[in-house]
Amino acid sequence: MSGYAPTPTAAKQDAQTGILSRILLNIRDKLVIGFLPRGYPHSVTPDYTPYTVYQFLHSVTGTLTGTLSTQALLQALGLGAGAAVGLAATTNWIIKDGFGLLGGVIYAGWMGNRFDSSPKRYRFIASLSIQAATFAELLTPLMPHLFLPMASLSNIGKNIGWLASSATKASMHKGFLREDNLGDVTAKAGAQGTAAGVVGTALGVGLSYVAGTDPMTLFGLFVPLTAANLWWAYKANGAVVTRTVNLERGELLLREYVRVVVDGKVGRKGAPSSSLTPASWNDGAPSPFLPPPERVSDEEQFIFPYHSIFSVPLALEPYMAPCLPSLPPTRVSEFLSGNSLGPGGSGEHYRLLVVKKRPKSRLGLKKGDPVWTVCLWFLQDAKSEDILKGFYHSCVLRDMIERRPISSVEEGMERVQEGYAIVGETVGELMSSMEEKEWDVDHTYLGYRNARIVVGLAA
Repeated sequence: MSGYAPTPTAAKQDAQTGILSRILLNIRDKLVIGFLPRGYPHSVTPDYTPYTVYQFLHSVTGTLTGTLSTQALLQALGLGAGAAVGLAATTNWIIKDGFGLLGGVIYAGWMGNRFDSSPKRYRFIASLSIQAATFAELLTPLMPHLFLPMASLSNIGKNIGWLASSATKASMHKGFLREDNLGDVTAKAGAQGTAAGVVGTALGVGLSYVAGTDPMTLFGLFVPLTAANLWWAYKANGAVVTRTVNLERGELLLREYVRVVVDGKVGRKGAPSSSLTPASWNDGAPSPFLPPPERVSDEEQFIFPYHSIFSVPLALEPYMAPCLPSLPPTRVSEFLSGNSLGPGGSGEHYRLLVVKKRPKSRLGLKKGDPVWTVCLWFLQDAKSEDILKGFYHSCVLRDMIERRPISSVEEGMERVQEGYAIVGETVGELMSSMEEKEWDVDHTYLGYRNARIVVGLAA
């Protein structure tokens, strides 16, 4: 009988390899349990993994630059030069922290629900704010006599960045969920952030020891680290798929769909044509003209200001008082009651009007000549489906006006009714297609003023 009999040495090596494999597997399992949500990867969406990797690298580089800037601040304060200097340094430190907290409070009150509406945009703004604040701290050794104002401005920037970062992370975490595990995802994000902070602090201490206190050396380290930090922030944001609807995502979502619907209803020349229902395109399947959240997220702009893809402007919840005088007196009550939308319009929870308004700059200042603008308001008790329907109607109306420009308010009201008929026939298919493509139809972020109206009362 022939065969291979392992030698004692080979058997011992196999046993050691088996023990090492089990140890490594045990360590891996412990890391997974400590840093990833229970049930990963099935308990979260696919965009969670790349976001987490990029966010970890972003946090490490952020901690690195923070360590270098802290060293610069301490040098500017001149700690260790004497008791009087130490007392003055302590006072200045407390004052600049107080200004930072105040700035964060004012910023939070001003932003409202924008963190939920555009988390990627304000997450990136947070990264820019923190890095700009860190740069200001690095400058303090060059002008120690301006320590208090510079450090205060820096702390305001950092508090704004930290507040925006934590607020937008919460919104992003909700988008990762496939189960009811928000607490688990948030806890693991905290563990990942702590680990990144430990790694970044260790590397930062090592760099500080090597670099010393020379400002130019610190600048030389700061520039590439900041570039890496912002790059990882950009990659982390780009990996996130946002499934709620705001103005930008809503327009990107509906543009192609609206074009096809209006083409089928009014034809190329504006004359009524044979009815084309969504069901005739897709035999009951989700509309091929409605993009999924992944495609819209790829097109979403979160660095530069968004410019509408419609040529006809939309005013979401503008002040109503300046708009009503453009209506004939007999039409005002018809508009407020909803009857101006068309048959059955009195039961809707939104109102639409086309008036001439002067466009506004990014700072809210009026500029240029008045142009025809679609104005959209929601009633006080409007639900998410009402808001989506009203926004869909406004997009249909804007597309129709692009094809057939109007010359009067009366013409605009006629176009509102034409659009309402199209919306009535297609909104059911739109909503079902959005749900099947995993859009969040239960939460919308359309309008920042929260200027809901009660019938008969202007906001």
